[in-house]
Amino acid sequence: MYLGNGFAMKICVNLQFHLMMMEKKKILFVINPIAGKGRKELFPSWVDSLLDKSVYDYELCYTKEKGHAKQLAAQAVEEGIDIVAAVGGDGTVNEVAQAMIDSNITMAIVPFGSGNGLARMLKISLQPQNVIKKVINKGRSKYIDTALVNGVPFVSIAGFGLDAETADAFARDGHRGFLTYSKIAVEKYFHAQIDSCTITLNDNVTFDSRPLMVTFANSNQFGYEAKIAPKAMLDDGLLDVCILKKPILPAAPFVATQLLAGQIHHSPYFQSLQARKIFVRRKKDAVVNIDGEPIMMDKDLLVEVKPLSLKILF
Repeated sequence: MYLGNGFAMKICVNLQFHLMMMEKKKILFVINPIAGKGRKELFPSWVDSLLDKSVYDYELCYTKEKGHAKQLAAQAVEEGIDIVAAVGGDGTVNEVAQAMIDSNITMAIVPFGSGNGLARMLKISLQPQNVIKKVINKGRSKYIDTALVNGVPFVSIAGFGLDAETADAFARDGHRGFLTYSKIAVEKYFHAQIDSCTITLNDNVTFDSRPLMVTFANSNQFGYEAKIAPKAMLDDGLLDVCILKKPILPAAPFVATQLLAGQIHHSPYFQSLQARKIFVRRKKDAVVNIDGEPIMMDKDLLVEVKPLSLKILF
């Protein structure tokens, strides 16, 4: 049936009117100015030139101190901002995520850190311009698991032993990057004090261990593609409990190579189990690595998964 040019024009006008009336999404970029080595001074110009402004209204906020990213994200959640983007490293990602877990607000990651473990796991580009164009503008999202250690949330990796001690020293070092991290890890390996601990999985399997380190892995890596849990998944409701015994000195370089090659699960010094809930009794209070940030914690650790509790762009 012929409707005539006038009717078709009316449909086009109405469609244009409805598109114009569609409310834009609001996105807040929470920027850690001291994370990593990237050129964050250029980031505002990248956002201005690359962000799809037909979809988004945006705001930039810079963190001033540790914990400020969490405050900014919490305020954004209260105000109903649609997306909060963590612009920084895994520590910044953790702070922003803490405020957004169990909310309806979507999180984005613009990696500017040293290791960028979660971004790598999600296969998000390490080029901020590409993240704006190919992740944020496209707006594709999914839900992933998070977890808690003694009530402290983490998104990617937590653990104790060598990695936690390395993270502690790395946080206090004035230099960033993979070489600095590797140097500290080697030094800590030679001076590592191996204490025994008792691990209970899902309240029904208990065993003793004398690990070099224990990692509770939601994602597959520490960062830098160092994959401590090559088979980990972000949305399976489980943590990979990765136990690494201290290798003899001649084997240590080979074990490190396996870690970087995603083959650590083939090492005779490595054991991996899965659980929803983990209880660890250590000999004494000690540092725990929470998404790359060292936190002193009680000798007893309770680790629990929060399935599909964070909505994230990828």
